[in-house]
Amino acid sequence: MRKFLIVPVLVGGLAVAAAGCQVEKTVGSGTVEKQIDAKLGPMYQAAGLGPAKASCPGDLKGKVGTTLDCTVRDGKGGSHRLRVTVTSVKGSEVHFSMRAAS
Repeated sequence: MRKFLIVPVLVGGLAVAAAGCQVEKTVGSGTVEKQIDAKLGPMYQAAGLGPAKASCPGDLKGKVGTTLDCTVRDGKGGSHRLRVTVTSVKGSEVHFSMRAAS
């Protein structure tokens, strides 16, 4: 009888442990900043503004709809606010869009 009581407890314990192991994906602020620089850099250069240098206050959580407001500085001292929004999460990839923050 004891064997039958132990198995459900162990299985239940494993289910609880597995449920507690969900890992929320995040994109580090440095990675987000590099993506912004790569996307906007050529446009800034073409417009005569010099290089783009992004700065984000923290990591971007990998949940659809999550936003992060970053600042992009140009080579002439100007700064522009940019909102980054998670559009999809596929496996280990977090996809996001960027647009001017209002």
